[in-house]
Amino acid sequence: MSQVADVHVAAFPGFFLTMLGHSFLRVMYRAFLMSQGSVFVVEELDGRVLGFAVGVRTSVGKDRKLAMKFFPQFAVAVLPGIVRNPIKVIRRIMGQLLSEGGQPEMPVGCVVLRSIGVLPEMKGAGIANRLLAAFERIAREQGANVVALTTDADNNERAIGFYLKHGYRVQQEFKQDDSRAMLLLTKSIVI
Repeated sequence: MSQVADVHVAAFPGFFLTMLGHSFLRVMYRAFLMSQGSVFVVEELDGRVLGFAVGVRTSVGKDRKLAMKFFPQFAVAVLPGIVRNPIKVIRRIMGQLLSEGGQPEMPVGCVVLRSIGVLPEMKGAGIANRLLAAFERIAREQGANVVALTTDADNNERAIGFYLKHGYRVQQEFKQDDSRAMLLLTKSIVI
């Protein structure tokens, strides 16, 4: 999980989860990998992870249950982030654990793509295309009929364009935590 965390840090500088640190990211991605119904795809070259895509089957409260299952590991891993920025980190974590945090209702029978990241120096090499195709194939093999994802609505044209190019459609605009403009995108993967 260390290399996946490395890719995350490189691909998402300045993001909240990145701010929580490498240890937190390793625990988070390990928890996703060990979750029943997870879809986890990596692209490697000579043993080096170049990109990844991760997601899980939907169920009510799944993220909260996953966090509680791995609570001791998450609690230790989040400490450096709390020390660096206590108010922001505690507010965000409590908001996620105690509320739905403004998340939209996900379609029945879907797999939610939680993250797809590629090393910045590898952008344009088709890695994200291959990761997304493999993710969709595995989700379909697991019985999903839809892939859903959420992404920022503002200043995110590249990511939104990528998903639209691959057949995703905007299903809903919403506010996360009452302030962050977000989009719910979905794609039917039924053949």
